[in-house]
Amino acid sequence: MPFETIRVLIWGKTYPELSKKYVETVCTGGVREDGSPIRLYPVPLRYLEGSKQYSLYDWVEVPVEKSRSDPRRESFKVQSDKIRLVGHIETRDNWRARREIIFRDRGWQFDSVSALKESQRQNGCSMGIVTPGAIESVRLEPKPSGEAAEYKQKWTDLQAQKDFFHPQYKELEYLPNRIKLKWRCLGACAECARSPHDMTVLDWGLLELARRDGWSSAVDRLQAITNQGSHDFKLFMGNFRLHLHNFGVIGLWYPKLGAQLDLV
Repeated sequence: MPFETIRVLIWGKTYPELSKKYVETVCTGGVREDGSPIRLYPVPLRYLEGSKQYSLYDWVEVPVEKSRSDPRRESFKVQSDKIRLVGHIETRDNWRARREIIFRDRGWQFDSVSALKESQRQNGCSMGIVTPGAIESVRLEPKPSGEAAEYKQKWTDLQAQKDFFHPQYKELEYLPNRIKLKWRCLGACAECARSPHDMTVLDWGLLELARRDGWSSAVDRLQAITNQGSHDFKLFMGNFRLHLHNFGVIGLWYPKLGAQLDLV
């Protein structure tokens, strides 16, 4: 199929990863105008012209084609040099306008991880919004010491490449910790009935806060927005290309509680 230009509302970006082939990649989550989810990958976001560097809840027009190397049904390759920003949705009225788009398609909304995984088995669903029930903890977990050495070697190898298009590489700081979220699902879930889910949060905004202001600031921020007495907290989740039945947290939904919740 040829590339098709579509409109996408961006709801999630993972922290950049070094890539021998693409220099640096960001996995981006979004929805089409009908509310159906889409994964844009790979995108060398920090290397794009400033006018093409999208933020969360930007509308973009982008040429896409179904990825031939990625079996996940929502995964599409993009012509990143042709991305065009065409709008932005603000947070007013408890994210009302955002909510109307994000929750337009109920087919990827779940009240448990088990339900999401069953949808993956039945119809190949690789992205979902999951509503937590009880939030049990937010914590830091140091990465194994070997990961720092692997990262340094990858960075050294990347700089050794002769790349006409990227004569200068942008520094990408190694993050020595993971931010972990432990929770149980709102609905019946065979997995967290035994023990709570315990997952790494891959959201770029949260990790950038940690890099810029310190890890305690990021932990405090996540603890604040997971407060279900003050925020409508949900998880954007996606699976992994080489491990289709494993899902991770790739984005966060956290408007303050208000009168607009009847839209969900």
